[in-house]
Amino acid sequence: MNKSLRTIAVDLTPVLPGGENGGAKIFVLELLRHLCKIAPQTQFILLTQSLSHDELAYLDGPNMRRRMVVGPKQTNSLRQRLIESFSRLAPRIHVKLPGIVNYLSEKLNTMLIQVGSGELLRDMGVDLLFCPFTSPTYFEPGIPTVCTIYDLQYKTYPEFFAKEDVSHRERTFLEACRRATALAAISNYSRDSAISSANLNPARIRTIHLRMAQRIPYDVTYEKDILNRLGLTQKRYFLYPANFWKHKNHEMLFTAFGMACHDGLPADIKLVCTGSPGERQEWLMRSASMMNLADRIIFPGFLPNADLAALMAHCTGVIFPSLYEGFGLPVIEAMAAGVPVACSNTTSLPEVAADVAILFNPRIPSQIAQAMILLLEDGALCAQRIQSGRKRALEFSDTELMAREYWELFEYSLTNEKHENLMTGAFADGWSGPILKIQIAPSKCAQTLEIEFLAPDWLPHPRLTVHTTKSGKKLGTPLFFNRGASAVLSLPLEPGGGFYEVKISPFFVPAKSGLGNDQRELSTMLKRCNLLYDNGEIVQLFPDKLDI
Repeated sequence: MNKSLRTIAVDLTPVLPGGENGGAKIFVLELLRHLCKIAPQTQFILLTQSLSHDELAYLDGPNMRRRMVVGPKQTNSLRQRLIESFSRLAPRIHVKLPGIVNYLSEKLNTMLIQVGSGELLRDMGVDLLFCPFTSPTYFEPGIPTVCTIYDLQYKTYPEFFAKEDVSHRERTFLEACRRATALAAISNYSRDSAISSANLNPARIRTIHLRMAQRIPYDVTYEKDILNRLGLTQKRYFLYPANFWKHKNHEMLFTAFGMACHDGLPADIKLVCTGSPGERQEWLMRSASMMNLADRIIFPGFLPNADLAALMAHCTGVIFPSLYEGFGLPVIEAMAAGVPVACSNTTSLPEVAADVAILFNPRIPSQIAQAMILLLEDGALCAQRIQSGRKRALEFSDTELMAREYWELFEYSLTNEKHENLMTGAFADGWSGPILKIQIAPSKCAQTLEIEFLAPDWLPHPRLTVHTTKSGKKLGTPLFFNRGASAVLSLPLEPGGGFYEVKISPFFVPAKSGLGNDQRELSTMLKRCNLLYDNGEIVQLFPDKLDI
């Protein structure tokens, strides 16, 4: 084991209670259980938020512990709070409010998380940051970072997302591509999509499949209580284990099921759709009722593993009509359970299912209906697919191998430092926090860091001081300037690049200074941050290029 990997921070702040995160949560928590086993000398610190902190307590162990770093995530009031805060500040900070609010509303939750985080990772002695939910929220220059890429569905089906959500997902993806030392994709399809979308160097992203087909043991006899509770008969129902997101294509599935029923599907055959309850599920339940299928489409909600395993083990077959998948874990889980599968012929599903599943076009309900009939009536075909499916599932069953593949990627990230010019610590609206962290890539040319500050004349403090350090050593002389004035820091950089910190004091919190509800720690405003090379080249670090 590489001794440098003494402490790894894992960002679990996106984890929500229950099944709201879908298959990503299942994958991440299973991966962590195996990582702590194969690396017993490494300390894993799980960064959590209060909503799911207690639920994750079972992960605690000799080399894995939780640390709550953020309170309850706020959703409904985010945009309104942001508008109120910046509406009050806008006349003073000269921001074009309509354009910047659209962007900042997507970023506010990240801002709230980062407030007060300071040098969180360095304070904990972290050697590597792992972001299994993609977003490098706690990124600190100089600390290797690994992010997982699931899919780019928002690019293919932007209509399934709010406009702000599309923009936020794009920003998250690009930040991961820019800041991560290395990336992991859950399928070749997702890897190829990421490479083409972000013009990535293929060496920076690896495919690590979800090798979790055996996460639930199917070689035991399951209690059939769940069947009795739902009014189901063994081998007389189809199962669709998926959340009720739009890309899961439930509407087309219901249409196909209705067609199959009309064409003579026996009256005792039912369709079971698991998934977390919510508005979308309620809408689909009403749709099933309007189609006169309320007694044949069952919605059991989000199920514990034992109940889900029992439903899968005793079903006629798994039907999976999703329009878009980064991997498609339920398809492999069904094969491991010895259940025949019919699934879409799009995105990653042909890669995962190979020639084992019955494939159909998920936009043609007649094809879905025909697949259901084959699952029910063609015993010889299903027997052959079940046998092939068990063999296929074995290729995705070694979860320890998946953990070792991630471990190898962690070690690679330590020894293959990503050299790029980056700055963190400044917000998109132009405000700087107390510390700007700047990563400078090595260059054969002489480099100068140039930062222009602007102190509004209404700041709570009359004077500001700027210190620059590298590896704790102060560089140059402090820069002083008064409120109402601007100032330029010009610092010749040492050869070979490295990591610099620009500390600005004092700072203030607008909410504590009668300046709105903004809870961020702010110092002054930035007009620009550039790298100047002696060959005349200029690299702009701030403002960043925003698509707003």
